Amino acid sequence: MLTGRTQFWLDDPAAAAEALERAISYARQGGHHRAQMRASHWLAVTFRVLTIPADTAVARAEELLQAAGSDLWAEADLLKPLCVLYAYVGRAADARAALARSRAIFARFGAKFALAESGIPAGVMEQALADADAAERYLREAYAALRAMSERRYLITVTTGLAEALYTQGRFDEAQQMADETQAADVPDADAWSGALNLRAMLLARRGQFPAARRLLAEAEGRITPASSALTRAGVLIAKAEVDRLAGAPDHAAASLRAALRIYEDRRATQLAAQIRAALTAIVGRSPA
Repeated sequence: MLTGRTQFWLDDPAAAAEALERAISYARQGGHHRAQMRASHWLAVTFRVLTIPADTAVARAEELLQAAGSDLWAEADLLKPLCVLYAYVGRAADARAALARSRAIFARFGAKFALAESGIPAGVMEQALADADAAERYLREAYAALRAMSERRYLITVTTGLAEALYTQGRFDEAQQMADETQAADVPDADAWSGALNLRAMLLARRGQFPAARRLLAEAEGRITPASSALTRAGVLIAKAEVDRLAGAPDHAAASLRAALRIYEDRRATQLAAQIRAALTAIVGRSPA
């Protein structure tokens, strides 16, 4: 289980998933329910970055949830990544119901940290469902709670997500403040560096600083390895498209969006693919082939 978690943070989600599947099997054989549930949670977390096709991930995560039985904490833990997967395949009602159930269980236990941390999947879920206002609400609540706890690691992921939600709403000055806070914290992990570099590049492009924006994108591309997640690769492509669009290069922007679309279609993340198609239509003026 620890190997799987480490590999996930090192942006090798496929290797992480393999290790976590082994951990689940060993725990089941040994009758170690707690270890089985923790490994199950982390396996479902790897699915969030599209290690496997989204519909396949939903089915596997639902199996893991069923295995939790009457263990309420394990149920709440598994519902967090599952709500994101539901959003990826366009099951908005199921996504929001899963999140609400998870948060209700944590609130019942008085688990303040778990409730605050649930703002991360909540933000990802709402962004996937194209509701940046709702994403901001969840993330602001998490931001305030984690700051009050003097928590650092998860706070950076929340801050990056909040900056992205603000950018989506066109509140660029506020997004810049959050991006600056993320950069100053300098906490190295895949979620933090990929999202933060992409966002900083787009904000630089907003100010007309295109060479600097492209240097950051080149840095982000340089950190991608063959093991990097589909979500990481798609995120860099989407940021490149935004920078090229702002720079007045619609053909280059459309090419990056088409590459991101292929990733999402390959992973059968229908909701994410629909967002890319809408962005393509806005650029090329017609529905993309």
